[in-house]
Amino acid sequence: MKTSRKVVGIVTISVVGLVLLVWTSRGSHYAADVTHHHHFKIDMPFDKLRKIMVRSSACREIMNAGQHNELISQKWNNKNFHLGKLSFSNPDWRVDASGDLKVRFTDPYIGTAIAQFTQTVAIVPENINSLVKLNQPVEQLLIYDVTTEMVSKGKESEVRQTLQLKIDTPAPWYARWYARRRVRASTRRILRAMEEHIVTAVKKHKGEY
Repeated sequence: MKTSRKVVGIVTISVVGLVLLVWTSRGSHYAADVTHHHHFKIDMPFDKLRKIMVRSSACREIMNAGQHNELISQKWNNKNFHLGKLSFSNPDWRVDASGDLKVRFTDPYIGTAIAQFTQTVAIVPENINSLVKLNQPVEQLLIYDVTTEMVSKGKESEVRQTLQLKIDTPAPWYARWYARRRVRASTRRILRAMEEHIVTAVKKHKGEY
């Protein structure tokens, strides 16, 4: 009799616990917010790297980084800002520019969406600073901000990048750690893809400018 009661008690507690677990899991969402830093060096003096980044299609190639991104359009708001003629119109290489980007995502985790970004760029002889910022949330993509800095390191150049990625994901409280893990993996994958595209663009346009 005591054994039967004990078994019934264990089963009851298990059922109640399962019901509570299912109830607390229904409709649960978690906004996983992750920031990741990444840096690497390029075997090229900064003045040559700067010309490649400014005067070629390297920026477009970088925004296409990864098999799931596609840059649809890029428009600069500064009427007198022409990348191809920068060295003639501005020999000191001092530029502050802003523009609008439209990017299509077909990422299995982020989802399929077309997002609008704002890009601001500051160019001086010593470095290039760029910020690409998501204008407003699109589907579950809440934040997608990338900062890129390129500086001189003697005969080499250093690229420093930071990506903040915030995604609203259907995850109950006990799976939030896994959601953050997946978002963190996405930030690393995106920044590695950007590094690969920067290096590829440099090799492609080396010696042209």
